[in-house]
Amino acid sequence: MNKRKTIISTILTFLIFLGGMAAYKILSTPEESIAATIVKKATPRKITAYQINAQSASNFIPIDGRISAYEQVNLSANVSGILLPTSKVTKKGMYFQKGELLFDIDQRKAVFNLNAMRSSLMNAITLMMPDLKIDYPNAYLNWKNYLDNFEIEKSVKALPEISSEKEKYFVGVRNIHNIYYNIKSAEAQLADFKIYAPFSGVIAQTNIFPGSMVMPGQPLASMINTAHYELEAPITEENLDDVKIGNVVELIGTSGNKKWTGKVVRIGNTIDPATQSIPVYIKLSGQGLKEGMYLKGKIKGKSLPNVITLPKKSIVNQEFIYTLKDSTLYLQKIEIQNSDDKNVFAKQLSPETWIVKDDPRGLFNGQKVVPIFE
Repeated sequence: MNKRKTIISTILTFLIFLGGMAAYKILSTPEESIAATIVKKATPRKITAYQINAQSASNFIPIDGRISAYEQVNLSANVSGILLPTSKVTKKGMYFQKGELLFDIDQRKAVFNLNAMRSSLMNAITLMMPDLKIDYPNAYLNWKNYLDNFEIEKSVKALPEISSEKEKYFVGVRNIHNIYYNIKSAEAQLADFKIYAPFSGVIAQTNIFPGSMVMPGQPLASMINTAHYELEAPITEENLDDVKIGNVVELIGTSGNKKWTGKVVRIGNTIDPATQSIPVYIKLSGQGLKEGMYLKGKIKGKSLPNVITLPKKSIVNQEFIYTLKDSTLYLQKIEIQNSDDKNVFAKQLSPETWIVKDDPRGLFNGQKVVPIFE
């Protein structure tokens, strides 16, 4: 029994010794040797390179912004009264044609007061007629004809012309002209009881409904012209020389399905201190445009001379590209002049420069590659 235990113990000791020797050999192998083995086995990456000549390129200045109504008015009351049910504005978003009635304010009280003023004028003229007939018989006929055609419920006509200084004083002391001009002022104000659409458009905001009491100066609604819109877009100071009033602008919505054409109508003269940009104002029109819609587009500027066109996907860290020399990759800085959705336009490089065409992901400066020249 003791002999069996001795044999088993010897075997276990031997196995433990062998396991320890194997672990020591694995742990004692240098990591550098493993990495070196992997590097030795790696095959250099194949890279396609090409050369490009400088030439002129179209220069489009990218812009974006939200459109707003080119024409917008705030409607308010100049008179007081009850807003009648014949008023058509009840909700925002309602569309009206130019000249269509928007608000109708009860004018009955104003009409009654106006007729009373006309009656006072007729009475004042009637009272002076006997004296006028005696003192100024020539003028009497003019005033009598005026009085015979006077109608209280119709707009008053111009007073008869004064033919002499004495007649002027005679009429003046009876306050005839003062009453007359007060009437004409009231007649002009009578038009304020009905408010019509100044242009075709929609109600952007309304603050009152039929049956409400309206007071002078009270806001009633705001209306925007849906025929024309304006987009304010910032541009850099560098691009300012390329933008002129009248430049055509191509615009597109976020969906990309609809396009519009606008025109630069104004250019700002102050620089935003935060962004160092200058606002450009673009007028546009067309179906499908809505207040607050976000649009982006481009303004055609002066052509760019002696530039190379590079795909955006080949740009590294916004200002570098990979070039190839003697089967080695190098990061080279470029001077970008402008860009569009797909390409960047940079200053001319040496004609002998080989530019890497492949996707730059996974590449690094100094990397050895197998070149394929196009």
